[in-house]
Amino acid sequence: MDQADNLRLRIVARTPAPAPAAEPTREALRVIAVTSGKGGVGKTNVSANLAALAARAGKRVLIIDADLGLANVDIIFGIKPMRHIGDLLQPGVSANDVLAQAAPNIHILPAGSGVQRLTELDRKDKLRLVAALDTLEERFDLVIIDSGAGIGDNVLFFVGVAQEVVLVLSPEPTSLVDAYAVVKVLSQQAGIRNFAVVINPVVDEMPARDMFQKLSTVTGRFLTAKLRHLGYVPRDENVHRAVMAQRPVVDLFPMAPASRALAAVAERLFSEPAPQILEGGMKVMWQRLMREAEGPR
Repeated sequence: MDQADNLRLRIVARTPAPAPAAEPTREALRVIAVTSGKGGVGKTNVSANLAALAARAGKRVLIIDADLGLANVDIIFGIKPMRHIGDLLQPGVSANDVLAQAAPNIHILPAGSGVQRLTELDRKDKLRLVAALDTLEERFDLVIIDSGAGIGDNVLFFVGVAQEVVLVLSPEPTSLVDAYAVVKVLSQQAGIRNFAVVINPVVDEMPARDMFQKLSTVTGRFLTAKLRHLGYVPRDENVHRAVMAQRPVVDLFPMAPASRALAAVAERLFSEPAPQILEGGMKVMWQRLMREAEGPR
């Protein structure tokens, strides 16, 4: 072995082994609730289409149909789940048993339709749901909670876990009044501070901005919640056609006016980070809400 070979051996011996490649950091779970004060404003349509757009961008999406007695999300996707969220209240049933795949990258935790018991969950029911849903967090990047309308106990339970609430309202005085009530209750009782507002449906941008300004003015005067105008969805017959075909409008008619508007809403929503960190995951948040709802003992 000559001198050059000895030199090469010494260099190799002294060179540290390359460090193993770091695993890519997984993005924190994002939880968005879509709710409304008044029923019939297109809340479920907004939820389904936001999910479709997020899935198209590569996100693994879970939609929780939290309008427990009146299931609708499965209809939008044209599926017929064999089980529903009420089955999680039975011993031996896991969340994975109940999940239904609606589309690539989209799973639904279906609600039960016409199941009276689900409209009024007691503490034991809530604890079972919390335990079951906690097992799902690692499977998804985004959770969209399609809540019931109004300010009932189930709405507080499901929406209270979200980092951000998308509030859908229509350009009607009753919808405005009900939307204010939702902001008031969710901000004061569930600690929600950030609301992104979508007006649906409207003729054009002017009445949408007028409606947002009215809501923003009254909430700014009496509440500490922060509102931002996320956008609007124009009146579009293609939305009705898509519902009848049981497909999200952004998939069936991607160039329709409503689809372009929903894409703009999704871009504004997902281009910004979540307003707060979901410390401890959904389970911790739900347990906190339950403790606060019970009050001091």
